[in-house]
Amino acid sequence: MVEQTGDFSEILTLLRENPRGMSVTEIADATHLNRNTIARYMDNLLVSGRVEMRTFGKAKVFFLSKRVPVSAMLNLSSEMVLLIDADLKAIQANESLLSFLSAETDDIVGKYVYDSACKTFCNDVLTDQIRAALRGEMVRSELRLLKNGTNCFLDQRIYPMVLSDGRPGVTVVWDDITENVNSEAALEQSEAMFRRLVETIHDVIWSMDETFGIQYISPQLTEVTGYLPEDLIGRKLSEFMPTGAASRFEWELASAVSRENGFTLPEFPFICKDGRKIYCEFSGSPVLLEEEESIFLGYNGALRDVTDRRDAELGAKRWKRFLDSVMNNIPAIITVIGMESREYYYVNKSAERFLQKSRAELSLMTSKEILAKIGSVRLTEAHDTVASTGKEVRVPEDRIVVNGETRYISARVIPMKLSVDRQYLLTIVNDITEEDADRQRQMMSRELAFILEGVSTTQEMWDPLLDMLPKISGFESVAVYQRSIFDDYTLFRAKNGRFIPAIHTDSIIHRIIRKGEPVIFDKHRMKLLPENTISPMDQAKSLILMPVIFESRAVACVILGSKTALPLDTVRRTLLLSTAFQISTVASRCLVQEELRRERDRTRSYLDVAGVLLVVVNRDGNVEMLNRYGTKILGYTEADLMGKNWFTTVIPEHCSQKRFESFQKIIAGNIHDDDHVYEGAVRCKDGTEKLLRWRNTLLREDCGSISGIVSSGEVI
Repeated sequence: MVEQTGDFSEILTLLRENPRGMSVTEIADATHLNRNTIARYMDNLLVSGRVEMRTFGKAKVFFLSKRVPVSAMLNLSSEMVLLIDADLKAIQANESLLSFLSAETDDIVGKYVYDSACKTFCNDVLTDQIRAALRGEMVRSELRLLKNGTNCFLDQRIYPMVLSDGRPGVTVVWDDITENVNSEAALEQSEAMFRRLVETIHDVIWSMDETFGIQYISPQLTEVTGYLPEDLIGRKLSEFMPTGAASRFEWELASAVSRENGFTLPEFPFICKDGRKIYCEFSGSPVLLEEEESIFLGYNGALRDVTDRRDAELGAKRWKRFLDSVMNNIPAIITVIGMESREYYYVNKSAERFLQKSRAELSLMTSKEILAKIGSVRLTEAHDTVASTGKEVRVPEDRIVVNGETRYISARVIPMKLSVDRQYLLTIVNDITEEDADRQRQMMSRELAFILEGVSTTQEMWDPLLDMLPKISGFESVAVYQRSIFDDYTLFRAKNGRFIPAIHTDSIIHRIIRKGEPVIFDKHRMKLLPENTISPMDQAKSLILMPVIFESRAVACVILGSKTALPLDTVRRTLLLSTAFQISTVASRCLVQEELRRERDRTRSYLDVAGVLLVVVNRDGNVEMLNRYGTKILGYTEADLMGKNWFTTVIPEHCSQKRFESFQKIIAGNIHDDDHVYEGAVRCKDGTEKLLRWRNTLLREDCGSISGIVSSGEVI
């Protein structure tokens, strides 16, 4: 178990099997461990760089770390990088810098920066900045250039470094920040952060006699070891080394007498005054009497602190081993082939699994043979283009067939020119089949949302749901259960699969639905259901429950089922949970509308059977409603009077003006008695007049303003 041994292999295996990523909860469920324990393990893996984390909403999703080969990292950088030695000569420039300057390598490398194509970056303070970097400082500034008639802003960083031959140098990094500067012109650039990359190395000069006793040592000794020069005069250097190293050091010195051209003794440990152990490189030559060369007088030489260099070399070796491990465990397919021969020089394990061939088998084939076999025309063309132009090419999408299965890939082909006769093509391929499927699911989810926006009843929403939910989820079966008067959930509609006729109130599935939250039972969580639990779907290996909530209670449930144990990634889980929320929201809206329609029809039926004329008149005096009894008295249909002015259409002309003025007083609030009773005549459609006793009631908005009146008239 992971918790007992502290081994992360089980977690890394899970992440390898789930390239779409897993959350802490999913990992805990899969390993049957405590969630807090898994969270601590993931923090350790994250700090060590073995995993990466992305955030989706509130969920933290972990992936295996992705790295690229060290040899390609410089050209993979989008920043412009230039390596300069202490004589201000350019040593190396990456592809981004060459592209920015529209230059070739020979225009920069081996030349002084002020005489090369990089002179456009040079200004009055660049030399001082480089010298500051050579002293161990990291210098950062903002550079403004005029390129193609427009201002170009670069973030310039100069780092101190040590070249492979031990000489000091600097790395100049330019990052094009023109867009940031233009969009954030009002913001001041934050002050440059200083960071020392490599400590300045100081040589200590020494001289010893034939007995290895020190006769002279330079004052730089104090800065390197903490000792004063007089502390070592007359003593041996071996006295400040561990026992085993001291014996080996004296033996190496004794054997160096015959080396007339000098000697170098690398990486001997030296104990400093404060107890620190550093590693020093001793270089020098024996001193022989000029008249008689056979007489040995001692040694002259120098001591150099190479602790940082040693640590860097060890770190580089560990980093190479780490990269090899990462390359073999990342989900991306990585291959390195010869630019001319197209033979495979390196493939990672993902490539072996994807192509279903071992490294030994691939070494006997060329990439053209493999690409032709799987039908990747675009990737073949990309290899040819990179080989002819020497520039990186991206293949956004390509359709291939591997062992009869259609897959979709995206790829990058990157040139790697180590020398004239060592040119390779680095290919990084990502299997985007699932991403393409996710895009299709998201498009169908948006289409379903558009369809559901147009429905007005719950009955209208079930058909599109039954048709589209299996395509969105990947589950082949779907059913809709509605709550019955017996408080259980009865099967209403189903598509594919065999579902039970009802989910009874004493079942665990019923209790889960009553909680009102979507629940996904994938291949891991199906094991959490008790053995005696009756599944809603026969032979289901994966289930999704989507309760429909109305007025804080579940009124229905959509159930998706599959006979296959489906592992759901985070993207599909999020999509399904969003769809469940959308279904519940649309259903709630439809249920509210249905309730309002029923209430409206019920109220209208009450008004139609009332034995009085009922009319609703708005502030403008126009008719908004007339009941059935009113149409019978007046001889008009409701459609004849809807939107017509009540006072000019129905009220007799001889009293129309007076009645309208009274109406305006009521609307204005000048008559405070809400129940204003009076007698007044109406003119029927056939021209006859009838006398009615009227009673008015004010209609008010939520804010209290009067929006109209309701008048009831009784025939006298």
